[in-house]
Formats: sequence, structure tokens, C-alpha cells
Amino acid sequence: MKKSIKEISQVKRQINVEVEAEEVTKKLDQAYRELSKSVKVKGFRPGKTPRKILEQYYGKEIMTDVKNDLIKESFSKVIEETKLFPLGNPSIEDDSIRPDENFKYTILMEVKPDFELKEYMGISVEKEILNISEDNTDKKLEEIKEAHAQLISINEERGIKEGDYVIIDYDCIWKDKPLKGIEGKDFIVHVGDKNFYPEIESGLKGLNKAEKKDIKIDFAENFGDKRLAGKSVNFRIRVEDIKKKDLPDLNDDFARSLGNDFKSLKDLRERVKKDINLQEEKKIDRDLKNRLLKKITATVDFELPQAMVESEIEYSMATIKQNFLRAGSKFESAGISEDKMRQDLRIGAEEKVKEELVLGKIADLEGIKLEDSDIRDGFQELATQTGRDFATLQRYYEKNNLMDSFRNQLLIEKILNHLVQSAKIAEVQEISKEVQKDRKELESNADTNGSRANPQG
Repeated sequence: MKKSIKEISQVKRQINVEVEAEEVTKKLDQAYRELSKSVKVKGFRPGKTPRKILEQYYGKEIMTDVKNDLIKESFSKVIEETKLFPLGNPSIEDDSIRPDENFKYTILMEVKPDFELKEYMGISVEKEILNISEDNTDKKLEEIKEAHAQLISINEERGIKEGDYVIIDYDCIWKDKPLKGIEGKDFIVHVGDKNFYPEIESGLKGLNKAEKKDIKIDFAENFGDKRLAGKSVNFRIRVEDIKKKDLPDLNDDFARSLGNDFKSLKDLRERVKKDINLQEEKKIDRDLKNRLLKKITATVDFELPQAMVESEIEYSMATIKQNFLRAGSKFESAGISEDKMRQDLRIGAEEKVKEELVLGKIADLEGIKLEDSDIRDGFQELATQTGRDFATLQRYYEKNNLMDSFRNQLLIEKILNHLVQSAKIAEVQEISKEVQKDRKELESNADTNGSRANPQG
């Protein structure tokens, strides 16, 4: 087998492969021998069918199978010998195979870029001083109250208004026929939160319990849900119930209802304050590391493998759709164009991929690797945070194929801790406006781009 590598760009490689004629002929002969044993051709005994007859009946299939086998076998050898690791699925351009002739094909693939990274140790970065006020505690207590609120039916005879939780049955009619999959029974609509079709939320206002209404909506051609895009449809609505939130009183009884750890509201307040401090410490540490990584990535520029970028966009889209489902809604129902969303996600995805590649480079340069002790410590910390048994957590991660992701996160944290130790940190009461802007961008990206970085491939 012969091969030659052509560098098309920093991340693209073209590998030309040539398999010798002897190997091609050997594979074809072997394939026809195996075929002769297994097929039955009228007029010939099993295993005695002439090669020319087999070629007439099965020539195309044999040629395709042998070609695929040759590519599969030689591709593995090429990857092993060149030490090139393809990102995504490589594309193959090939010719037909012919007996007694060399078989040629071309591999086109993306690889991780090789780049020089100089400025990554001793970087100057700001870190906020922990400052928690009683207002923060009060706000958190209100959130706990909200989380334990119950939805109760309203007693008064009135129409639906902003903020109500409305239980509806609905279906969608287009050209006098229901649209399959666009219906709901006992569906909850929180009027005003814009998680459902806005026209329906608006159209519900003023309706009473048991009242019906038809609401017409003209969907744009580029509407996210292709079942509705460009259609003028009629939603048939029936109001089953109107509910409102019933908030508990913030007192000792409420605190005791949350568990045996709380004997009074004072105990609850102290725990909340302690938890806020821990959360804020983690947030400050995370922000510090994000700013530090952002500064390091800004010192270097290189081409990004589009396979990695597209993979990150796909992951973000899946996360967004899952978040809609958790909220009791659907991405398609929000009227958001998926193409537009993918465009909006691209910048964040590119930043994340760049950070991943930079972290991998630092790990190589500094010889940072994950040890067994790091994994044990990681599970121990997770067990402390969740209150679950160490061994049970480890079995769960192994059973659900979560170990690779867990190791990646631990490695990232180890690399970032190494960078923080060498950084020149200035503690400040409030970070500068420029850093605040960067922080908002980081938080925005974190909302849509999950944490999946794999610094060592």
C-alpha cells in the first residue's frame, strides 16, 4: 500500500491511497470462491459455477463489497501509520476496482490544528471579593417560597388575566382537518410568560372557565415548526380551569415542613446564607477561570475544525430543545427558526471549540494528566455535594456511560487550577466594566453551550 499526505489547510488533510494490484486480485478471487460455495445457480453444482457466470450475476455486488473491504482495511492502516486522528466522518473519493490493476482512493478529513501557544502562564486577572448581603438571603427565601407554591383554582367568577395558570384542551385545524401532533389535553398555559403561542396567550385573556374560543394564527413561511410554517390555521380552545399560585407563609411552620434539619425560620435562614456563600464562592472561582481562559485564547489565532464546531452546535440545539420540554413546552411551538438559532449559536460554539483546543495544548505542554486519585477525589466531592454514596455514584456513572464526560470535566478543572496557581490575581470589590461585559457574554454562552470540552481528544 502506498500513501501520500497533502496539507490543504491548518485542519484539512488529503490522503491519497493506492492499493497494489496483487491485493486487489487476491481479494476478488477470495470473494468469488466464497460466493461459489454459498450460491445456487441453475445448471451447476454448488461450488462448481464458473467465475464468468458468477461475474454476470453478482459482479457489481462483489466489486462493491471488495472495494469497501479494501478501503476499510487500508484506512485503518493509514490512520495508524500517519498518526492522524480524523474529526467527524472523513469523506472518501474512490474509483472502481479492476482485476490486476492498482486501486486508488482519496481520504478528505479534518484534524486538530497544530499551533504555538506562548502566553498562558502568569496572566493578570481580576477576582471579585465575596460580598453577600441580607438582601441576597431574603431573595433566596422568596424563591424557596415560590418553589413550594401550589396552583389552586380561583373562586371568583372572572375572566382570565395576565399571570393566571390556565388549563386548556386544544387542537389545531387546517383545511378543515386536525393537524396530527398539534393538540393538548389539560395543558397548562401561564398567561404572559410567552412559552406558548403568543396569539393564544393573548386570546385567552377575558375568557371564563368552560368557555370555548377559536383563535386563528397565520404562521410565517420561516416558522420553526415545519408542520405550521406558511399555514393559516385555527386553534380550537376550551378553558377547563383557571388557577393561581398560592404562596405559603414564611414562618417557623414552613421551615419545619422542609425537613428535620430546620426547627425554625432562623435555622432555614442560616442554611440559606451558608449555601449562598458556597455558591457565590464557586461562581467567583468559575468566573475567574473563564476570564483567565478567555485572555489566553485571545493571544492565539488558528483555523477551527468545522466538524467540532458543528458538533457543538448540535449539542447546544439538543440542550435548548430539552430545556423547552422540561418547561412543559416545545421548541417548535415558540416560533423560533431553527436555522436562525443555529446561526446565533455558531459564535459561542466557535469560542468553545477554541478553548477546548487551547486547554488540550496546555495539558500537552505542561504534562497535565488525570490520575486515578483525581477521579476518586472527584467522586468524593460529588458524593459530598449530593449526599449520595461514593460507590453508588461511581456505578451509576459507569452504567450510564458518563465516565468519559466526568473525566473530561475533571481534567479541565485540573488544567484551569494549574493556570490559576501561576496567575497574577488582583482582588477587587467590583470587576471592571470591560470584564463585566465579558462575563455577561460568558454566561450567555454557558446557557446555550453545554460543558463538553474534551481537551485531550
